[in-house]
Amino acid sequence: MRYITAALFLLLTGCASQPASSYYQLPAAPVTVGSSMAETKSLYVEPVQVASYLNGRGLVLQLSDVELVTARQHLWAEALDQQLQRQLRDRVVAQTSGYAAVLQARPDTVRISVQLDQFHGLADGHAIVSGRFAVSTQQGSQPFNIRIALTDDGYPALVQALGQAVQQLSQQITRQLTGAA
Repeated sequence: MRYITAALFLLLTGCASQPASSYYQLPAAPVTVGSSMAETKSLYVEPVQVASYLNGRGLVLQLSDVELVTARQHLWAEALDQQLQRQLRDRVVAQTSGYAAVLQARPDTVRISVQLDQFHGLADGHAIVSGRFAVSTQQGSQPFNIRIALTDDGYPALVQALGQAVQQLSQQITRQLTGAA
């Protein structure tokens, strides 16, 4: 019995010494109550395509031109592509009038597609978000490259900066959608 108690104690203390995982989500996007569907065009944000190295749960930090590290203890609370799709949908609709978000596209629905090549922290204290987006009512796609300085050290500051970059991206998409220069 004494050996079982000692083994159980060692097992529990070994588990306790493991660092706890932290889970992150992008800052909440504004939620708007749209006007009636008769007055608006429907808008659908397609599932966001992310580079394969971003498909994991861990936040990513770029240490040099060629080295990327995925965190083991600092994880996304939800799949990044799903968070981004919802965030962009809510932010673009909040910034435009005359559009209402839909969960399934119809033939007359305006579609927004986004492809992310980068969505991570840099060793120099910045967050970077880059890729391309397209609006179905317009020809071609638009490149974007957004760098935001972190206001503090650590993963919470990185997630806040990535959230600011998503806000800037939604503003670029809105300008393209509404034809504003």
